[in-house]
Amino acid sequence: MSPHHGIHVDAASAAEDDILSRCERLLPALGPDHWYSHRTAARVWGIPLDPVYSTVEGLHVLTVGGRSPVRHAGVIGWITADDALPREMFGLVPVVSPGAVWAQLAQRGAVVGGEMIAFDWLVAAADYLLTGKRGPDGERGAAMCTMEDLRAEVERRGAGRGIATLRAALQAARYPVDSPYETFARLGLVAEGLPEPQVQVPVETRDGLRHADLGYPEKRLLLEYQGDEHRTSRRRWLQDLTRVQLFQDAGYDVLLIGADDVRPDCAALAERVRRALAR
Repeated sequence: MSPHHGIHVDAASAAEDDILSRCERLLPALGPDHWYSHRTAARVWGIPLDPVYSTVEGLHVLTVGGRSPVRHAGVIGWITADDALPREMFGLVPVVSPGAVWAQLAQRGAVVGGEMIAFDWLVAAADYLLTGKRGPDGERGAAMCTMEDLRAEVERRGAGRGIATLRAALQAARYPVDSPYETFARLGLVAEGLPEPQVQVPVETRDGLRHADLGYPEKRLLLEYQGDEHRTSRRRWLQDLTRVQLFQDAGYDVLLIGADDVRPDCAALAERVRRALAR
């Protein structure tokens, strides 16, 4: 079987369509100056993007220091003269480092051909890198980047295209934030004229310290995002049900929100929040 022209693998290996397997299968066609970048590097690092990963999407490969991009079936080639671009190995895969990838996402065509990334997704990507991913045990791992790391990447790009968008996204980034939809809710409420809600609001409950996704602690109002995991995992649903009850017992008003409350906009949610803040 030939997943790429000139590269042959056994059928069992070719059946692995996750991003790392696809990147590894292309390695024989790449040289030492070739690094996975842009959307592909973001997939490798787990950075949330829209659209979600597709097994047939092209792989972005950056040539560092060369004059010609990689021309290969299934490859989207880029070039850069920036020899200092941060890069590292992710297992066997040569990849642009997380902070530099985030800066690349502001380039036209970095996620979808010919298009610019939506601003709220660029902020969500920064939130993800600044926060650290939660494991199956609920514990949050170390963040991939600090605010200083991202700021350094913005400054390193100088006055290039997308720099104003990167600066604005960095200013809007917060941590810790556990879901892109928490980012969208925060940005959407501000866009509707409301004060920015605090992220991961600490609440002392009768069962110890808990953290709400978003809220206005001075008004005793909390917002809890209910993602798809709450529908598919009975354990998660029961845990969060208990958490909401603990918040309410501690004297807080809790608004449960879902994807439809923040997409395509937060207009209806903003009215709910206004009413709650006025009570």
